[in-house]
Amino acid sequence: MTADEMVTPTRGGDWGDGGAWGKPYFHTLVAEDNMVNDAWSNIFAGIGKCNFIIYTLENLNPAPVTLEKDLAEIKAIRAFFFANGMDLFGNIPYVTNFKIDPTTVVNIPRAQVFDSIETDLKAVIPLLNEETGVTTFGKMTKWFAYSILAKMYLNAEVYTGTPRWADCITMCANVINSGKFALIPSYFDNFGVNEITEENLMVIPYDKNFIGGQYTTVSTIMSNNAYTFGITTNYGNNGMSATRNFYKNFDTASTYYTQLVNGFQNTYRTFNDQRSGQFLIGQQYVNGVPYPPYKDILFASTNTAPAGDPWDPTSSAIRLYDQQSHLPLKYYDTMVQFSNGSDYFRLAGLRNIKYYPQPGPTGDYMSNQQPLSRYSDILLMKAESLLRLSINLGDAVDLVNQVRERAYSGSTAHNWTLTDLTLPNLLAERGREFAWELMRRTDVIRFGTFGDAKTYPPKEADADDHFELLPIPTQQHLTNPNLIQNPGYSW
Repeated sequence: MTADEMVTPTRGGDWGDGGAWGKPYFHTLVAEDNMVNDAWSNIFAGIGKCNFIIYTLENLNPAPVTLEKDLAEIKAIRAFFFANGMDLFGNIPYVTNFKIDPTTVVNIPRAQVFDSIETDLKAVIPLLNEETGVTTFGKMTKWFAYSILAKMYLNAEVYTGTPRWADCITMCANVINSGKFALIPSYFDNFGVNEITEENLMVIPYDKNFIGGQYTTVSTIMSNNAYTFGITTNYGNNGMSATRNFYKNFDTASTYYTQLVNGFQNTYRTFNDQRSGQFLIGQQYVNGVPYPPYKDILFASTNTAPAGDPWDPTSSAIRLYDQQSHLPLKYYDTMVQFSNGSDYFRLAGLRNIKYYPQPGPTGDYMSNQQPLSRYSDILLMKAESLLRLSINLGDAVDLVNQVRERAYSGSTAHNWTLTDLTLPNLLAERGREFAWELMRRTDVIRFGTFGDAKTYPPKEADADDHFELLPIPTQQHLTNPNLIQNPGYSW
């Protein structure tokens, strides 16, 4: 929400919460906010658990034969947590000793954190597992570690002041040259129910019944939209939506066909670019968006009766309505306000279903995996680094076109030429490929557009760029007065 892709507006009483959801969007987060403290706490809880496991392993007697490799795996996971902390908060503590005296803990410069993470990862990478598939699903591998380094090098100029594009290329080449990864034909299969794909280097597995799970889709759609996917219980919180400007990045050109169904004319839509199907737009219908959600979407119907209870076997109505406003459930993308109590504003903003929900009864959670690294990112990171170095631009175009050809189901009609290979175009392509995958904030900071005010709903520009870091939380400072606040913030 701090970037330009997502907003959680206040629709009447939905998502008001004292203005909490406006703060990340408008860059008004302060050190006292729970959202900031939760981010810090979760990151350092992960680091603390890794340090405890490392301490425990190192003190086992007798030592297991796998000790060296086990330690390498946990240290690489710890490096991932540190990398997230460095990205969000900048100057953070770098604590690797479980038994450290807490009164000695200070936050160190961001560039020093970068160097420490880099050193740790380089030390353990030779020991990490190279296998892919079921044995390493959801586990740290050499390939994921390479991708962490690639991402650090891609953003090194932001983190340290010194660009490291060539090093990013090297890390990406390590993954590409392994021959273990490829783009899969269906974009949406990367976000399925714990599916092992050739494209995902690392995912967080989820299970809605046993370990909680994927909360993204329930946060975005309205409750009656559950019938679109065959969900038979109340589901949908009418929250996060795409911003208007972000959606403009997407190619919404489509093919259409009409079919007679139960005496009604139904018109179905298929997006040319698979990725455009991740956003719901327009009138919603019962079972109107099959999987994968970019093709055969019910776009219009002469059956305009309100659906009421869609599971009533005597009813053939398919057009969904909002339970509260009783308006047709029809999302629109012209939202230019953040807060509005009107019934119509409940329908403002396009909703993301990249993490396509499973049908049947459910609670708030789904079992979709959350990718942390995909092969398409490896390709685009290498392409961007080549462009920034102005070398091998033909190779860079080829890398981008691999991603675009998959997006257009194998068609080369939308391939780029050298003239298309520009930084603004690459940022837009990354937006299309990685929408709602926890990357956009880092991307727009690197591309220098984070502080732009050119978005809807409008927000003020970040004049001194201090919003590129979150504040160090007040609760953490009360626990450890050694922590120094980031510029532009107070305790």
